[in-house]
Amino acid sequence: MNKVEHLIVSNSFDYTSDYIAIELEKREASYIRINYDQLHEIKYAYSIDDGLNIAFDKDEKFFLAKDGIKSVFFRAPVFIRSNKAYSLETQLRRSQASAFIRNLIVFEKAKWINHPVSIYKAENKMYQLEIAHKCGLKIPTTYIGNYCLNNIDENKMYAVKSLDTALFFDGKQEYFTYTTIMPGLELMKASLADAPLIVQDCIEDKIDIRVTYIAGKVFPAAITNKGEKIEGDWRKTPKQNLMYSSCVLPQGLIEALVKLMEDLGLSFGGIDLAFSKGDYYFIEVNPTGEWGWLLKTAGFPIAETIVDFMQT
Repeated sequence: MNKVEHLIVSNSFDYTSDYIAIELEKREASYIRINYDQLHEIKYAYSIDDGLNIAFDKDEKFFLAKDGIKSVFFRAPVFIRSNKAYSLETQLRRSQASAFIRNLIVFEKAKWINHPVSIYKAENKMYQLEIAHKCGLKIPTTYIGNYCLNNIDENKMYAVKSLDTALFFDGKQEYFTYTTIMPGLELMKASLADAPLIVQDCIEDKIDIRVTYIAGKVFPAAITNKGEKIEGDWRKTPKQNLMYSSCVLPQGLIEALVKLMEDLGLSFGGIDLAFSKGDYYFIEVNPTGEWGWLLKTAGFPIAETIVDFMQT
């Protein structure tokens, strides 16, 4: 039985977790990775007295002692977002596997990146915007609900987005919603009663910045379309046109971002900012944000920094 100090919780398709596994292997650290979509393919049993036993096969058996786990790199969803029609067997498997993954919070002494409870809180946009505001970060004027307040200006432009990740399934086709820019007049005429939305003053003439935060360290990258500013949601830009360049943030802004992440209880996050006319605006933080694409494009040592934190 092999004792393990580090645990990766992910899914079989997540290449971001691959980078962490590779870095741990380089350092000859003891770890295992369990994928929540493949839990039914392995044997696992938790003992209240001792810890977690995992067997991938008759030769690969591991033990995670209750007080012996140093870190958990957590890439599993707290919310299950899917409208696909699954069989009863698959529904049972998915729901109970998700419950088991959430129950891994019994490893209380481990460093979590990030703890599921903190992820759950931080993924709520209203909550994170409130905390960002309290930390002194500048945010666009924001309304959240299913009708337009009287102070919507018909002559202004607004950024409209879903309150939570909007992922839909229709037959064999999946759909994902992006931020939409629209004039106030059109917004006032729209039927919004079916679902709440986030409506923010549109930040124009902006540069998008993705800040990867790891335990007090920040790795900011400016995002452009072949060096040009991007209007609206940069994720709509063809990938081959996107450029990511390391940039420098004011010290006061860095301190506010660190305070935000500490207040949210997050040791890691992908923070989106917009820089316009001399001001930095906080847009959102994703506690399980992607970063693999920044390793080569921006040259950030993200995997190394995460594993440094896991091992300290």
